[in-house]
Amino acid sequence: MTFNWRQYNHVLNAIQDGFTIATMAKNKREVDPEVKREQIEDAACMLFLVEGYESASMATIAKTAGVAPNTLYWYFASKDDLLVAILDRLVNRALAQLPAMQSQSFGDQVLWLLAEFQQASKLISTVHARLDKSEKVREWHDRFHVMLDQLLVQQMVSKGMSPAKASVMATVGTYVVEGLLSHPHGSQHMEKVVNWLTGMGKA
Repeated sequence: MTFNWRQYNHVLNAIQDGFTIATMAKNKREVDPEVKREQIEDAACMLFLVEGYESASMATIAKTAGVAPNTLYWYFASKDDLLVAILDRLVNRALAQLPAMQSQSFGDQVLWLLAEFQQASKLISTVHARLDKSEKVREWHDRFHVMLDQLLVQQMVSKGMSPAKASVMATVGTYVVEGLLSHPHGSQHMEKVVNWLTGMGKA
């Protein structure tokens, strides 16, 4: 799936190596297919969140998006490809806003990311349910971990933590964030967990 992420610092550029491909200029003839793709993704995202991934058939997605079933398969070879495209877009939108949040505290940035991803927490649960069933989904999950790990390391090092300790804490943080997304908690509990994490593991 193509990402259109902006250029960040060298750490984020490293993240982009696994998540993005170069964007080529589009001519007018290429605009309509892109719009159609977005319509399909919008329809699928709504159905996945409302009806659930397993219940939303490709035929229903095509009907909701207003396209013929064969057109849907021209854009997405499988439902897993469609799920990954939606997840990619979610991550893309969140990362695009991060540079504007650098003035906020580390904890506030993490809480904001959690709030952004919580909007589609049902999709995160779907990812976990399909890890053993889909190589495509498993690859996305691994890339998501790398991306989140890199972001956490960058922030922790910027706060004075050694790279070695930041690497360990970032691994813990990645699983903490994913756990909070997969198993929703109250806002107070979430803040306590994030404060512990962004306080470099201090009680």
